[in-house]
Amino acid sequence: MKRHRLLVVDDDPATLASLRDVLVCAGFEVDTATTGRDALAKLLDGPVPSAIVLDARMPVMSGEEVASVMRGYSRFARIPILFLTAWDTRIGFGRDVDVVMRKPFHEGDLVAKIEALVATAPPPP
Repeated sequence: MKRHRLLVVDDDPATLASLRDVLVCAGFEVDTATTGRDALAKLLDGPVPSAIVLDARMPVMSGEEVASVMRGYSRFARIPILFLTAWDTRIGFGRDVDVVMRKPFHEGDLVAKIEALVATAPPPP
């Protein structure tokens, strides 16, 4: 069975490393980005992920902005997005984002939500 590839985006290095470690241990292939612009560049130049884990609040380009730009590309429009936020969990929900989780999160809950997203996601183009 092919492992699902994720793109994980967070501007905090410690959070990004923790997310990557948890998700790799859960069996995912994980690409990372520390800015919204870097995430968009990786989407355009790299393999299409099965899902994206996206920090809602980042400097320069917020997670909401990244999701909005992504949805403008037909190639990326159906990739599931899980938002992580330390703020309001209603942020972005229902427009460009599929699931919102509040930080701090329980690792098992995160993995379960991502597994559910990739299980129902269409295959990447």
